[in-house]
Amino acid sequence: MNELKQLGRYQLLRVLGRGAMGLVYEGVDPKLNRRVAIKVIQMSRIDDPALRAEYASRFITEAQAVARLNHPNIVTVYDFGEENGVAYLVMELIAGEELGSYFDDSQVFTLDFTLEDSVRMTCELLDAVDYAHQHGIIHRDIKPANVMLSGQLRVKLTDFGVARMQDVNANHTEAGTMVGTPSYMSPEQITGQAVGPRSDIFAVGIILYQFLTGEKPFKGQGLFAVQQQIVYGQPELPSSLSPLISPMFDRVVLRALAKRPEDRYPSARDFRDDLRRALNGETIGVNDTMPPQAREVNPFLPRNAALEASDPDATVITGINGVPGMRTGE
Repeated sequence: MNELKQLGRYQLLRVLGRGAMGLVYEGVDPKLNRRVAIKVIQMSRIDDPALRAEYASRFITEAQAVARLNHPNIVTVYDFGEENGVAYLVMELIAGEELGSYFDDSQVFTLDFTLEDSVRMTCELLDAVDYAHQHGIIHRDIKPANVMLSGQLRVKLTDFGVARMQDVNANHTEAGTMVGTPSYMSPEQITGQAVGPRSDIFAVGIILYQFLTGEKPFKGQGLFAVQQQIVYGQPELPSSLSPLISPMFDRVVLRALAKRPEDRYPSARDFRDDLRRALNGETIGVNDTMPPQAREVNPFLPRNAALEASDPDATVITGINGVPGMRTGE
């Protein structure tokens, strides 16, 4: 994609990030003299009509979804438009870094955060998720690359491009389609089942595990192996990987990462409350928080060799029966 200098009234200053099909620019709104982030996709360069329609739908979905949300831990959307085949979304510019930059597998992980900071940031993320759920929006692609940290290490949840608005757009990407980022998908996402709010809770559980241990709970050589681990495998307990982690955190993590949605926390708020109790050394009821360790799950796993060979943390939208899918990058 050629780098642009102007979209509508917005001046584009520099590229902040690149995905498989688009760019994010730092820009200026001259009318308000405000720095903004502008996410763009050049629709005219997408040859496949179905893929072009899907991307256009995702952009509209994201604009509509975030426009409904007014929360300190969710990025603010200011404007949306299309010009000469380029769709763009104008958002709040966050001075900070993606959480993913701290979890980069290519670097030796060091505990950049205290346990208190890790819990606080996870709780802020859960507050954002709970607020979205209360407004009928399931994010479906929560991952470190979609969590921005400000200079004060305050959380901003971004990229609602594959969000589902239950009360407005309930037919968008139904069961039978895999949507999300493979390493952060819930078992029901991988097996093409209906996706509800507890899929977001599962994704936050993975992020919490990384905060606590510096590792992902489900690992494998290639996408298919990771999917098998998510559907069938049990992660090592955080307390077994770090002597600084109380077994109370094990109970929180295991419940958030339960294989069956009904065994997870019923809400992001309940997840947050138990996490705070664990930090404060308060007792968490074992019967309420320890899900069964072995559950039989739909064994069918979609396998797509082309997807396995590319970035495992790119967002994926693909048919459950092997229909060629799309990847959107970080």
